[in-house]
Amino acid sequence: MKKLRILVVDDSKVQREHVINMCLEYGMKIVIGATDGEDAVDKLSACTFDLVFIDLEMPIMDGVELVRKIAENKLAKSVIILSSKDPSLISSVGSMAEADGLSVLGTFKKPMTKLFLDTSIRRINNNRQSIESAFNPELGPDNVLNAIKNKEIYLVYQPKITSKGLLLKGVEALARWQHPSIGHISPVEFINISERFGLICELTEYIFHLAFKQKKYWKEHGVSCELSLNLSPLSLADKNLANWINDHAQQFNIEPKEIILEITENAISGDIPSAIETLAKLRLKGFNISVDDYGTGFANAQQLARVPATELKLDRSLIDNISTRPQQQAIVRSTINLAKELHLSTVAEGVEDLADFIFLNNINVDLVQGYYFAKPMPADALANWLNYDLALIRKQLKNNNE
Repeated sequence: MKKLRILVVDDSKVQREHVINMCLEYGMKIVIGATDGEDAVDKLSACTFDLVFIDLEMPIMDGVELVRKIAENKLAKSVIILSSKDPSLISSVGSMAEADGLSVLGTFKKPMTKLFLDTSIRRINNNRQSIESAFNPELGPDNVLNAIKNKEIYLVYQPKITSKGLLLKGVEALARWQHPSIGHISPVEFINISERFGLICELTEYIFHLAFKQKKYWKEHGVSCELSLNLSPLSLADKNLANWINDHAQQFNIEPKEIILEITENAISGDIPSAIETLAKLRLKGFNISVDDYGTGFANAQQLARVPATELKLDRSLIDNISTRPQQQAIVRSTINLAKELHLSTVAEGVEDLADFIFLNNINVDLVQGYYFAKPMPADALANWLNYDLALIRKQLKNNNE
């Protein structure tokens, strides 16, 4: 773990030292305190910090004003909001900070706990990994075509499990690219290149072939689960797509009902007659349709009703830290109720800690997916995860409930 520079801002010496000591016990080496907002601005102006803990109630300059100054002047990379006030108020300030461009790792009611700290540090490390895989100007369409030809792009699989009983329901196939000289290339990057230069059909066919081949292998070896694959919105304009997917499934002896095709929420906004035609053909053939990343775009109940979907995936931005965010809780509750009215199963993606899972389980989300249960893994690791890791998670949750 890279050394993180952390600033703890709180006018209460007891609360400030509580957080500082907790960070030191966690293994952080550079943890500094600030007594109020002005003291924090002075320290932030003199040195760059990776994370700032901010108390909302402070004299001279309160936490709300401090958050705005940090955002406006780019004084820190990430913040955690703390307060003894109503959780909805803390959550609102967090939303304000996110709107200002800050990375908000958590909005917590005091006192800070080890569970909250651990979850927040994992989030900052995940954010760093995303930044490190940012756009590389050396890449272009020829690189993508060569990656397909040379089989540099491969698949990993992330389990989707039932919230009740924690049973494996399916896996989502996710594309990865390990370039021989550049290293790991972000999926966002090579998918964007493929869409921009008209290569998305080639990439989609390659990915589906790998996934269907693996699905057949699992089925022949006694592992039966649904397989989810992502479809680019641009693919939906292809009138031959439904027939191609169906033919390919038959080639591998896969039943359409075992396949879930995920489309992003933005694919169903605006004028979408071609998209609806393709999705309708796929549903008629028996394939399942999932609306992915719900909560990040502009879909509403009327638009969802126009799409022949069978599943609704709640985006990680709605799920992350939901156990401490009352406003997000209300949104997710109403979304789940809407999904049930539309006869859609629900999936919460991005579940990263126990507290969030417990809340989601209590409000009857059908399926969960996220790092708390499993990171995306190679195909040959799934059996070991099923036999050992998932069994261990079940045992831990059972002990937690006793």
